Amino acid sequence: MFVTLDEAIGAGEAGRWLDAQLRVSPSNCDEWFVLLRDRDYKSFVLLDNEQRPIAMSDLNRLATCVQSVGLREFTVFF
Repeated sequence: MFVTLDEAIGAGEAGRWLDAQLRVSPSNCDEWFVLLRDRDYKSFVLLDNEQRPIAMSDLNRLATCVQSVGLREFTVFF
């Protein structure tokens, strides 16, 4: 399942997110993407508002994305 950044921010304000994971992108091992899990234990890939997966090599920038959806912690999977 997928969720756009704007939708994820709104859901975060409502307390919907349980946790976040940063995982290596399957299409590029030098990039990471955000996987959000909601309170029903469903997982969502975080997309930008143009419906493209948010993937980048800079974990600090991805941490900012995680913070913007209302989470303060995340798990990194290598």
